[in-house]
Amino acid sequence: MTPPTIEFREERDLGQKINATFGFIREHFKPLLTCALYFVLPLALLAGIFSGIYQSSQIAEATNSVQYGSMGAYYFDTMLTSLHYWVSLFFTLVSYVMLSLVVYSYIVLYMDYGRPVEVRDVWAYIKSYFIPVLYSTVGMVVLCGLATLLLLIPGIYVGVALSMLLVVMVREDLGFLEALERCFYLVKGNWWETFGYLLVVGIIQAVIGFGVSLPAVVVYVLRILHLPGGDNDVLLMVASSFSTIIGLLMYVITITAIAFQYFSLVEIKDGIGFIEQVNNIGRRDAAPTDLTQDEF
Repeated sequence: MTPPTIEFREERDLGQKINATFGFIREHFKPLLTCALYFVLPLALLAGIFSGIYQSSQIAEATNSVQYGSMGAYYFDTMLTSLHYWVSLFFTLVSYVMLSLVVYSYIVLYMDYGRPVEVRDVWAYIKSYFIPVLYSTVGMVVLCGLATLLLLIPGIYVGVALSMLLVVMVREDLGFLEALERCFYLVKGNWWETFGYLLVVGIIQAVIGFGVSLPAVVVYVLRILHLPGGDNDVLLMVASSFSTIIGLLMYVITITAIAFQYFSLVEIKDGIGFIEQVNNIGRRDAAPTDLTQDEF
């Protein structure tokens, strides 16, 4: 077995985790992209199409928004009653879950077997974890929402702790309640570090997301200013769909970054990587002795 070139079980500071995140994505870009094209792209495509239809209809009907008193009230009302919006939201959620499973399954396989990860290997993990992870993601959203409704600060605390829920479930093969307990255990005493790290990663993701959304923004501006091409509904839908699809796929950055935070906290709390290194030293030291005895 070839050992992984990137060590996950290692305590890292903020800069090291960000460097490791982009280093891992760069090193494994092709196989990760292949898996994403198989398992995530069809769902992201559906999310993008319905999002494009919804946004196109929103802008087309915005001229009738005066009766609502404000554009904000109009968009809020139509968002709640739009089937396209809810279907887009559903496929966006499922796409994120699938992308998370692709990344975390790939990382687990990479760590445990140290060989090129095949699409069929990732698919085996996805089949095992998709339903429980999907339900757990919905449960996580509900918990964070309830905590936020009670008070903003508990909502933020719960959200930061549960950011690692999916990687905990896949790496440690835990159910929803066990994974919840494990997340709070890992983040205890390390919440501010985790919050700061996720904030930095979130800013990076937002900057990249803005760049990805530029095609849709350009079409919106053309339509608002009544410039050529702005009244083309097909162009608007295509631009919106493209931005949604690429934006979803780019969340591989955040998902991978969360994995490195998880492994860093595991090392802080449990020292698993250190124990493995000690055991490996023992095995290396024992090998020459055994060889010498055989020679005699």
